[in-house]
Amino acid sequence: MLIRTLLVSLLVSCHFTVFAQTADQMRSAAEAEQAAVKAYRARENGEFLLQIAKANSDRPNHPRLIYNLAIAKTLNGLHTEALDLLERLAKMGLSYSFERNEDLKPLFENERFKAIVSQIASNRIPINASEKIFEVDDKTLIAESVAFDPRSGSYFVGSVHRRKIIEIDRTGKQSEYSRPEDGLWSVLGLRVDTARGYLWAASSAVPQMAGFKESDKGRAGIFKYDLRTRKLLRAFLLPTGESHLLGDLLVDGEGNVYATDSVSPNIYRIDLRKNEISLFLSSDRFSSLQGLAFGKRNEELFVADYSKGVFRIDVATKAITQMKPADHVTLLGIDGLYYYRGQLIAIQNGVNPNRVVRFQLRGNEISETRTLEANHPDFMEPTLGTLIGDELIYVANSQWPLVNEKAELTLEKLRPPVVLRLNLKKALAK
Repeated sequence: MLIRTLLVSLLVSCHFTVFAQTADQMRSAAEAEQAAVKAYRARENGEFLLQIAKANSDRPNHPRLIYNLAIAKTLNGLHTEALDLLERLAKMGLSYSFERNEDLKPLFENERFKAIVSQIASNRIPINASEKIFEVDDKTLIAESVAFDPRSGSYFVGSVHRRKIIEIDRTGKQSEYSRPEDGLWSVLGLRVDTARGYLWAASSAVPQMAGFKESDKGRAGIFKYDLRTRKLLRAFLLPTGESHLLGDLLVDGEGNVYATDSVSPNIYRIDLRKNEISLFLSSDRFSSLQGLAFGKRNEELFVADYSKGVFRIDVATKAITQMKPADHVTLLGIDGLYYYRGQLIAIQNGVNPNRVVRFQLRGNEISETRTLEANHPDFMEPTLGTLIGDELIYVANSQWPLVNEKAELTLEKLRPPVVLRLNLKKALAK
């Protein structure tokens, strides 16, 4: 979604946003990174190390900062410490070209460095357990999300660029589910409430959508459809004059809807009985909220923050806990998030390679990670999906990089949107 297009490269980019953890930390980390860049360009290696270490302290476990800190350590002759950091990145399952970075040249003949490069190479090996369900005919959609109705057998795909919802029925027939008069902006998150017969859509105005006007900027809402008749029942719009970007949503056991805002640090809730939307939770601990998933019995809510990791929220008390990752685990760059048999499943498109991963929960920590899908030939920024039983159904290629902020498409590179199915039970049993 839009927040992922706001990436900044400082020395070495790992495809992460540069938002810090709070407003003060954001300023501190940004200042330290900028000072580190200045020192690096001036070849003031001691100052470079000092500043990038400070940024790393403000933003622990951030792959870009870990990499740049390894470079600084190398340039200052601290080779063992640099190797420790590079090894940590390799264990995260990430992909880099360490062997091409001239700043790391003093390490090139080190046997440990060679082993790290070998591990990185293994991180590029395809892990392909997903199977293709279907392709959407219209390659200009910029598809963000997919939902599924078990009762009818229909799939629903949300379009960022074309501002609509496509239905693919059980026979494979594709048709427009929404209508232009519904007033949709870009369609981001989608959820089916089969029990009550609703389709919910999170919609936000972004420059990548066709017909974007400056007056649309910051507009967002949640649209409620009658699943069977396709009739728009209600649009729950957020106040104008504020900046919002509703990205993903979730339906609880009572039919209430929760939605994340990746521009404002807010989570909203629609009370189904009252038929109204309200602010559920706001916190300056949030930076760029994305996917969300209920834990056991809807009592806890796990929320992905693209630039901070994963939070757990007590639904009753609204107490917020930031999950602590093990040193070899990165929680950044998560888009879709799902809860499966006491574990979290994440679609992580802010790392290289893009991947689907399993995170093992242990109290307030995430102790282990396992890649379930990576280096898939159809991947081009996988985004959101839905969990149906043991199967994760998700968009493989949103193709966000192929539309700019003037809503211009790189047509010659666009491919039909692909929806994949990953059997989690089988993948985890391997």
